[in-house]
Amino acid sequence: MQRGFIALFSLLISLAVFSCASEEKETSISIYRDFSQKNNGVFFSVPPGIASILLDDEQKGTEELRQMLSNVNSLSFLIINNSSDSKESLLFADIDTKLHNINFVDLAMVNNGKEIVKIMVQQDGDKVNEMVVLVSNYNAFFCVSFKGTLDIAKIANLAQPENLAAISNLDKFNR
Repeated sequence: MQRGFIALFSLLISLAVFSCASEEKETSISIYRDFSQKNNGVFFSVPPGIASILLDDEQKGTEELRQMLSNVNSLSFLIINNSSDSKESLLFADIDTKLHNINFVDLAMVNNGKEIVKIMVQQDGDKVNEMVVLVSNYNAFFCVSFKGTLDIAKIANLAQPENLAAISNLDKFNR
């Protein structure tokens, strides 16, 4: 009887450990990888310092973007070309929903007629840990993830409509 109880107890513990291990918490990175695989896209990271060097100094918003990059320790891109089988408007809505499900909140959105740009942030208490910029235009849908301890004032400066072109210009990493 005692052996049966020990065996049953061991089985229950094993099942509990297995079920906890199989329920991985969804993260922004897992969302980007999943979208990349399902939609024939690319997902990659670039050192923030390299991205800073490649910015167009003539583009409005470049200085604000450089300021933002100074606090970034991980810069990732998800790019899905419109030549793929996916509809960019559906991708935009789908990834937007997935990010909201893991506690991202909307900060700003601009539609200039040529593209839609949306900025979302994920906070931990009073700190912003990640900023995501979703961009949908005629050529592609792309997502840029800025991770680090981000300054909300720098985010607010970058989120000004006149400065968003600098972020949209980051699609040159797709070439």
